[in-house]
Amino acid sequence: MMGSRLLLAGALCLAALPATAQDQFEEVRDWLGRMAESMREQDYQGTFIYVRGDDVETIQMTHALVDGVLQERLVAVSGPPREIVRSGDRVSRSVHGPGEAEASPALTGTVFPEFSVEMLDRARDRYVFELAGGGRIAGHEGQKITITPRDGYRYGYELWLERQSALLLRWVLYDANRRALAKLMFTDLATGDAVDKSRLDGARDTPLVPVAAPAPSLAATSGAGELLTGMDLPPGFELAAHSRDPGAAGDQHLVFSDGLASVSIYIDQSRLDDVPDGLVRMGTTNAWSRRSDRHRVTAVGEVPPVTLKRFGMAFLKSPID
Repeated sequence: MMGSRLLLAGALCLAALPATAQDQFEEVRDWLGRMAESMREQDYQGTFIYVRGDDVETIQMTHALVDGVLQERLVAVSGPPREIVRSGDRVSRSVHGPGEAEASPALTGTVFPEFSVEMLDRARDRYVFELAGGGRIAGHEGQKITITPRDGYRYGYELWLERQSALLLRWVLYDANRRALAKLMFTDLATGDAVDKSRLDGARDTPLVPVAAPAPSLAATSGAGELLTGMDLPPGFELAAHSRDPGAAGDQHLVFSDGLASVSIYIDQSRLDDVPDGLVRMGTTNAWSRRSDRHRVTAVGEVPPVTLKRFGMAFLKSPID
């Protein structure tokens, strides 16, 4: 009898223990799936602050579906007056005042994380996924999520998602030393019927142009992976897409993914001198490039420089045909 009681007490203690970080992967994946859907399909409007190094930008954003078509307007309220207007797959950029100011990552909306939920299983062994409490941001209750890399070949993420809708409230990208590389936070956020769609009006005299063609989609490849056998690639990254330039023999584009982060590899035989050698930092995105006698290899991604260099050197030593 005493033994049975001890077993029951032990079972109750185990049941009371918090779930391990790895056990929370499924829950985190569900949150990220809801976030992707909400950021795409819900109506929302607010002001966010984007911090990258010493640069701080404040952007007003309105995002809504109008007659089934995505409409979006981003207006800079700090720095030079600028705005971006999107309608479906078309976009315009407007600069008010003298001179041409380049659109920043915050203004073009490229600072919002985009995770492929279908590929997250690949990331399971390379990151620790945790639900890490919550907090109040921009007047909304948020759920905090941490995604911590297990090695130095990838960055980490902290996300705060609105508890009801899973809309993104705050986002931090950090390196292996927990140093923040970039931060984004909404200071106010309205949703649903509270969105003032009249704010979508603007820059109507600026012609809309098609959005640039996207990189190859992250989809399963067939056969191409055999070309990479024996190459010294960063651990955890798998070939996700592979395309060749029909207009330039020998030029190729490969996309690798670890389930969260992705790296694009460009192999150029026709444009050897278009890109300088070495590392270039573009916000939170890095690029590494070097040429050999026959081709140039350029690696680009939101990953640490060591990751890009290892990719680049592997393809310089063992180019694929």
